Amino acid sequence: MIFLVTRYPKDEDLPDSSTDVTAVGAEAFGELLGMPANQLADVYPLTREHAARFQQLTGITLDLEKYDYFLEPEAD
Repeated sequence: MIFLVTRYPKDEDLPDSSTDVTAVGAEAFGELLGMPANQLADVYPLTREHAARFQQLTGITLDLEKYDYFLEPEAD
């Protein structure tokens, strides 16, 4: 499984960046989202609730004032 975090400017339909965060692993993302890793199969919005732990896991700071972020699992 490949995991991407995709960033959309607020009120835009097209993303302006996508970053591969696969190295973090499904177990950590499952924990972050509160679900078993083997159930990660959808696109998940990242919110303020997720921001601090997401930064610890990935080193990526979420600027939620300017952007919407989504975790996107993809089959590899």
